[in-house]
Amino acid sequence: MSWTLPISNSKVARRILLSFVLAALVPILLSGALSYRQVESQLRSQTGKALQRSCKDYAYGLVGRLIFLDSALRMAALRLGQEGSGRDKPSIGQDRKQWLQGQFADAALAGPDGRVRPLFGDDELPGLAASEMAAVGSGKTLIKVAANRAGGSGLWMAVNLVENRPEAGALMVQLKPEQLWDAENLDPNNLVWVMDAASRQVLFASEAEYALPADARDSLAQLNGGQFDWQIGGETYLTASWKLPINNLFAGSDLVIVQSQPAAVAFAGMRQFSAIYPPVIALALLAVIYLSLRLIAKYLTPLASLKAATQQIAAGNFETRINIDSRDEFEALADSFNTMAQRLRGQFDLLAAMAEIDRTILSALNAEDIVEIALGRLPGILGCDLISVADVDPVQLAVGNIRIRRTGQASELLAEPLLLERHDFSGLLETGIQLLAAEPSRPPVSAYLQRLHDGGTWQYLIVPVAINGTLAALLCLGYRAPNTLSTEAKQAAANFADRIAVALSNAAWEEKLYRQAHYDPLTGLPNRLVLHDRLEQELARASRDGAQIAVFFLDLDRFKNINDSLGHSAGDELLAQVARIFLQCVRKTDLVVRLGGDEFVVVLSDLHLHANPAGFATAIAEKILAALQRTLVVAGLPVTVGTSLGIAMFPGDADNVEDLLKNADAAMYHAKSEGRGVFRFYSPELNAAALENIKLEHELREAVARQELLVYYQPKVDWSGRIVGAEALIRWQHAELGMVSPAKFIPLAEQTGLIVEISDWVLEQACLWAKYCHEQGFTPLRISVNLSAIDFKRPDLVDKVAAILHATGVDPHWLELELTESVVIGDVKSCIARMLQLKALGLTLSMDDFGTGFSSLSYLKQLPLDVLKIDQSFVRQLDADDNSEAIVRAILALADGLGMETIAEGVENQSQLEFLKQQHCALFQGYLFSRPLPATEFLHSLQAASGRPEAEGPVSQ
Repeated sequence: MSWTLPISNSKVARRILLSFVLAALVPILLSGALSYRQVESQLRSQTGKALQRSCKDYAYGLVGRLIFLDSALRMAALRLGQEGSGRDKPSIGQDRKQWLQGQFADAALAGPDGRVRPLFGDDELPGLAASEMAAVGSGKTLIKVAANRAGGSGLWMAVNLVENRPEAGALMVQLKPEQLWDAENLDPNNLVWVMDAASRQVLFASEAEYALPADARDSLAQLNGGQFDWQIGGETYLTASWKLPINNLFAGSDLVIVQSQPAAVAFAGMRQFSAIYPPVIALALLAVIYLSLRLIAKYLTPLASLKAATQQIAAGNFETRINIDSRDEFEALADSFNTMAQRLRGQFDLLAAMAEIDRTILSALNAEDIVEIALGRLPGILGCDLISVADVDPVQLAVGNIRIRRTGQASELLAEPLLLERHDFSGLLETGIQLLAAEPSRPPVSAYLQRLHDGGTWQYLIVPVAINGTLAALLCLGYRAPNTLSTEAKQAAANFADRIAVALSNAAWEEKLYRQAHYDPLTGLPNRLVLHDRLEQELARASRDGAQIAVFFLDLDRFKNINDSLGHSAGDELLAQVARIFLQCVRKTDLVVRLGGDEFVVVLSDLHLHANPAGFATAIAEKILAALQRTLVVAGLPVTVGTSLGIAMFPGDADNVEDLLKNADAAMYHAKSEGRGVFRFYSPELNAAALENIKLEHELREAVARQELLVYYQPKVDWSGRIVGAEALIRWQHAELGMVSPAKFIPLAEQTGLIVEISDWVLEQACLWAKYCHEQGFTPLRISVNLSAIDFKRPDLVDKVAAILHATGVDPHWLELELTESVVIGDVKSCIARMLQLKALGLTLSMDDFGTGFSSLSYLKQLPLDVLKIDQSFVRQLDADDNSEAIVRAILALADGLGMETIAEGVENQSQLEFLKQQHCALFQGYLFSRPLPATEFLHSLQAASGRPEAEGPVSQ
């Protein structure tokens, strides 16, 4: 089962998806927010601790540098004290002065009263208060904050000039910032300030543009250390401070070390976290959605399938089935649904079949329709593998017309009755239904079931069909193991049997009434009602299809004498025999009707399928008259009966039923008036045509003797227009009718067999003519003669042609026989053998009118042909039809591939000739070069072409 579920169309799916997304998203967002806060707090704490640690480290470094500078200052004081010993006022040498200038920014001597005197420089120097002098006198090093030359605050250091002699004064120096404030080892991201806790003055700032606010300096002076945030230039800084207790080492106020780091730097990891976390949330959300959709599809697609299938069932589509392969409750639910749908379908099909049978019972006259419904519908409804319905003759103890249908097979009919034993019928009507079993080791006993049984294990349900308390038919359902018969099937079969009984009863009654009304009870032939109805239908169909119909009106001759002399029962017996004779003389599709008394009507349809409709009607009429000439036995006595027959044709004689019957009746009386036992056509035109054909046939037989038949020759030319051959064509110059078209007398000659005699004569004349032309000194010409299919199939054809060649003495290489494609129809092997015999005589064989017949390439490649002749119907259409061009190209290519010579007939204009030359056609024939010419005119054409005088002597033909 495919897991596809459109979320947009399922409210449940949307709700479940939303629940899954929220269930996953809320914890992710909460954990993210809490983690963010936790990380922020940890980073803030770590940064604060790191800043405070950095402050301490810086302070310890500062203390170290102060101690170093203190040592340097005391050494300088010691040297100054030694140099000034014994003097009232100490003095300093130039070398020492330069050394002091290199070590300190400024230097001065302070007297006991605190006044100071510069050792170099003339800047204003800070004085020392009495308390400060006292601190120095006590031996401590004084650290003092005072203004420096740059206008800022500097740090001064003072010690006793002479140790343990305060009255000697003090040496006071200003410390150089670069020696004091170690800015190189600071974190470049941090801001550092050093502030005097007493004066709130900033002694050092790592970035001069960043100043400590006054309120901040006050707060920092009061704290020993701490962590806090503040805003500098609109940016948040994390700050830590630590107060350096100078009093423990030096005399002076404490120093406060302050370090700040931008929050952006401190929380750089948070920015990365903020950048990564949303995509992670998005990916997690997509994963949740994907997995949710998979889960939803897995569990809701079966529900969607069940919903859709339920809707299909509600719409009446009981073929709906669900295929769920989930191996859980959904699969069990789908199986239950399929079972329900199958049962519903069976019940509805059962109701539909019953309704159909009920409708058929009310409307149909043929019981076969009801039986066919049962055969077609019951197997699918009841799930049986076999169904059979058979007629029962309880008197003869036989079943007949056994109709059987097996699963996957078409219905079959067994018309031959099967004789059964009496116990096969006993108890059926009383019990109603019998259930019989058959196994390979225990086949069924009944001959009926034996006919149905085809091996294996079966269950047979036999349901009797009773009409008026008499067993009339059997309904049998067969189930091949492992299929079993259900209770519903038994009840349904019984219901069908009841309906079949009603149907058979109604159909039998309706059939009886119909036959009484539409069929003659004596002969079993249709009556006047059927005639009018059937003839109306045939006329309508013939009008639509352009067909022809013949109506025979027959009346038995001297039937009254037989009826009066032998009695009416003998007359009825004679009518029944005559009716059977009529049926034997016509086709199964024709209609034979008894109008009443000794009058019959025969309707022949589809006459247009015959080349000569009137001739076919004549043949049937002659067949009927001939069949009635034999002696019949009536009432134990030999009787000979004749009939007079009138024929009317549709549409020539009439276009409606009444007129056709009236005209046929009139023609029948005309036949009676001419001596009885004959037939006559109603139409004078048809009679005249028939007489004309008879007369023409007679005159054609005499035409050869009267030398009315002529042979014309139509030249065949090559590319240069030179005559290289000719086709011999038959013409009839009638003494009264003039020139008779070959299209009129050739078919007649073929029908009557005269074509054989005419063909022999034409072949002989063509041979004589070819020999004559050669004797006159002309280049030998190949003369072609048409050979009909009738001629070709004559057993003596080869011998006859050989005899003519011998008698005329013509060279057979200059004689060509033109065959049509119809000669191949039939026995191909014998055809090829005959053609090889003709070629053995030295003749050339050509296929005439190629492309208008069956044009079988498989036959063509086997036939020993020399020439392929393109039919003129294609050549004439070359100027206007692309298809004709394509066909001609194909024929020429085919002939070239088979090594055959080609000739095109019917060439009438120059454009056709040019096209054929472009396609490498070898020879040409047509009105563009010459019409068919009498022998004399053809000879003149040869003489004119060769520039020779006219030949001496007469030209025969």
